[in-house]
Amino acid sequence: MKRSILFFAALAFSIGLSAQEKPVAKVHYQFKHINDTNQRTNPRLDEVVTYLGQKGSYYTSYSSERLNQEVKKQMESPSFDGNLVLSKSSTAIDRNFIIQPEEKKILEIARFGGNTFLMDNAYDVPEWEIHDETKTIGGYTCQKATTNYKGRQYTAWFTTDLPFSFGPWKLHGLPGLILSAEDLKKEVVFEYAGFDKLDETNNVLIEAPDYAIKSTPAEVKKQEEGYRANPMAYMQAKTGGSSTTISSGSSGGRGGMTIVSGRPSGSSSSSAISGSMDPSKIKSLTVKSDNSNYKPSPIVNNPIELKP
Repeated sequence: MKRSILFFAALAFSIGLSAQEKPVAKVHYQFKHINDTNQRTNPRLDEVVTYLGQKGSYYTSYSSERLNQEVKKQMESPSFDGNLVLSKSSTAIDRNFIIQPEEKKILEIARFGGNTFLMDNAYDVPEWEIHDETKTIGGYTCQKATTNYKGRQYTAWFTTDLPFSFGPWKLHGLPGLILSAEDLKKEVVFEYAGFDKLDETNNVLIEAPDYAIKSTPAEVKKQEEGYRANPMAYMQAKTGGSSTTISSGSSGGRGGMTIVSGRPSGSSSSSAISGSMDPSKIKSLTVKSDNSNYKPSPIVNNPIELKP
């Protein structure tokens, strides 16, 4: 079904030349990654989103926003007693990407242990082959495209009904929005989960947060190894200790138990506690799995990028 592009054309004129671009829309995906080839039945899952601007895009986890909404709901309840109980059935990605084609930039944002690191990536656009085959996804007519990118052979489906040359992760450069993509072995899958227009009241910016620590991949790797080896020690060293108790309940997977100091949720912060809520009101945090079958492996022997 054809969708009007007048909305996007009109908004294009309202966006200034500032680097602080606001997105005009966002596209949701259900993300699956078989990160451990020895446990193919236990992939990592997440709801991810790409915020779309006329000049750039921002790819990040949306399950963190869902978590933030649940935290807000519980903390604003008159019956809240300081004991926060959260459910999870996904593992939020900790790598976010900003793509700015006009500036030929891909920025990588790593979030873990309450820290946010910013790294430059090499700017490379997948070399797409566009095919005649079409199919309908979410009411949009999509066309098939394939590419070999970062060591994997991808098939993507894009629609010119939505005039954004972006998609999930680093996949971009087609004459329309990528609604779904997967590699040949179905080890990395992005399944379309919805599209939303945004108005000027949204407080998301397609830019790196000003509190991000400018780093190199080697520096980030060293920090992350320390965090993965002992998350609690890493957090205590960072914060100087905390009185907040964190328990995993019956959680089946790793991750999802990070508490950080308040950051504006509008900058796509992965914090579970937004700046409008007072963390001191939390006595304990329990994270429980709402899906006993979700037990992703902590081992990553099959990264998304098999080649630089």
